[in-house]
Amino acid sequence: MTAGWIFRKSLRDQRWQVVGFGAALAVIAALDVLTWPSIRDASQNFDIPSSLQAVLGTDLSIATGAGNLSARFFSWTIVLLIVFAVTQGTAAVGGEDAAGTLELLLAQPVSRRRLVVEKTAAACVGAGAIVLICFAGFVVTLPTVAIDLTLGDVALGVANMLPITLLFFALSLWLGALLPTRGAATGCVIALATATYVANSLAQGIGGLGGLRYVSPFWYYGAGRPLLDGIAWWHAGLLLALAAVCVALAVVAAERREVGTGGGERDVVGALQRWAGMQ
Repeated sequence: MTAGWIFRKSLRDQRWQVVGFGAALAVIAALDVLTWPSIRDASQNFDIPSSLQAVLGTDLSIATGAGNLSARFFSWTIVLLIVFAVTQGTAAVGGEDAAGTLELLLAQPVSRRRLVVEKTAAACVGAGAIVLICFAGFVVTLPTVAIDLTLGDVALGVANMLPITLLFFALSLWLGALLPTRGAATGCVIALATATYVANSLAQGIGGLGGLRYVSPFWYYGAGRPLLDGIAWWHAGLLLALAAVCVALAVVAAERREVGTGGGERDVVGALQRWAGMQ
């Protein structure tokens, strides 16, 4: 069997999700840019309350192009990319096991490490393709509108969506390999994403809780800040480093996972103990 076949199969399996998510983001991007002129005049004397700024994850003024796109695009569309990441991550090992196909894959001359690595590579390519399709929505519309942003500015903002996306993919990959069912992994990731998003919002809206932002990947993501300040490279680097750690943990979890039970051991505590070498 030729090298890289898992990678190619994974790309084929996710192609329609990539097209769907990418097209949706491109359409949203195009509409947000095209409606900017009508919003610009109406927003000159309007400031977003600090409480709403916390929810949106930005303190930029919506009377500027950067602030408007931050509030109307970058503050919430990252959720769509995280949905893609969680779907792909939990499907990579846990989903294959639940479907009864993991045992068939491992019956081929392929190691569990290679399985995790190639599926990770395919997800990275898929996320990158979504971001490129999304950027196409800006490329088509931005030159037609008078806005104080360049394509280079927007390119940085769009590229900044990748590190947090890959982090949630890697986290989903690890939990999908570690926990007994795909549903349990999905629930844990969604709960963690929700908790950290709320923590970031509270940290920005309540001065006494400012320290909470440091435990939230959404703060390091920075929403639309790269449109004005450029990418904070150490923020992006930290998110990618955490993603790499989660992938390494996923390899360990996959190598210790019991296969062939149609979803693995149903006892979550037992699965965690086995992964930690306690059983």
